Amino acid sequence: MAHGFPRIPEGHAQETLLTMKFSILVPAYNEEGSIASSLDSLVAIEHPDKEIIVIDDASTDGTALVVQGFLGRGVILVEREKNGGRAAALNSGLQRAVGDVIITTDADTIVPSRWLKCFERQFEQKDVVAVGGAYTAYNKHNPLVFATSILDQILNGLFKKCIIPNKLSGVNSAIRRDVLLSLGGFDENSWWSEDSDLGWKAKTLGRVAYDSSNVVSTNYPDDWQGIWKRKFYWGYAMGLKFREQTPLKIRLWLRPLTFAALIISFLFFLTTAPYGLDACLAPAIVFCLILSSLTALYVPLGLIVLVKNKEPVTIKTLSLLAILPIVREFAYVYGMWLGFYKGKAGKITPTWKEKKRNRD
Repeated sequence: MAHGFPRIPEGHAQETLLTMKFSILVPAYNEEGSIASSLDSLVAIEHPDKEIIVIDDASTDGTALVVQGFLGRGVILVEREKNGGRAAALNSGLQRAVGDVIITTDADTIVPSRWLKCFERQFEQKDVVAVGGAYTAYNKHNPLVFATSILDQILNGLFKKCIIPNKLSGVNSAIRRDVLLSLGGFDENSWWSEDSDLGWKAKTLGRVAYDSSNVVSTNYPDDWQGIWKRKFYWGYAMGLKFREQTPLKIRLWLRPLTFAALIISFLFFLTTAPYGLDACLAPAIVFCLILSSLTALYVPLGLIVLVKNKEPVTIKTLSLLAILPIVREFAYVYGMWLGFYKGKAGKITPTWKEKKRNRD
């Protein structure tokens, strides 16, 4: 947990929209090639009272030099002498921020011009202390990335994250500053999941809203290895959280239990296959039923998203939508169970951005 932030009582004051100021925190580590596009979109946001704070987490490339070119356009640069990770960088920005609402995004993310208006609308609602938004891929010229983005739109858009433990995403979320300070800032010990950790804690102080129409574009892993690693790390981080506080809501266990049943039935099929058809028939039927039901679920829903977004419908995209959920959820569930049963944050060396390291 971060230290040095004052504790504020749970009954925090509700700011009016007339005085609401937004502080946008952009942590960055070796983002020389992408941060200019992100800052262009942030500077162009339609809102009279905002500040954009970029925290350079001791980058070894020219990230700080690129940001310095935006200092005359309302951008503030905070430079850290030692690399500490995303949460540590966010806390450095939080110490500099003066806004009523703190917003986080990534240095490789493009936001719409009415981004803050979307958040502002949500904070008008009673008891809302934090708001999460959706995301899509801007590097979707890659077929695998495009299909992955469609799958995320199914989970985040159509399902509105109802089967996901956390509504806040580090790439697109906002929280009242007094609430964030009362929680001690961003948890620097929460490996790979400071956003999820924040969402869980914020729910104890008020309502965490989710707006599926508030969408940003960000960079996605563009190969199978990158997709696997990202989902595995997210699952591992969730396993660590579930180990600390096991949620009793069945919808949060729906995905891991479904894919655990898929894996177990497949393993039973493999172990019983040498004993003949009678022995392996039952696990084979269970495996095929679960597998086919998932394909029957995601492919039609993906088709709906494609048509809704007026995107081209291709056999390749639909085929990937039949395979991707299995690969991603296997990585997520494997990571989750590993984190839950044997996990410790120190067992896996924290990386600032695994996708960045892969790309380099």
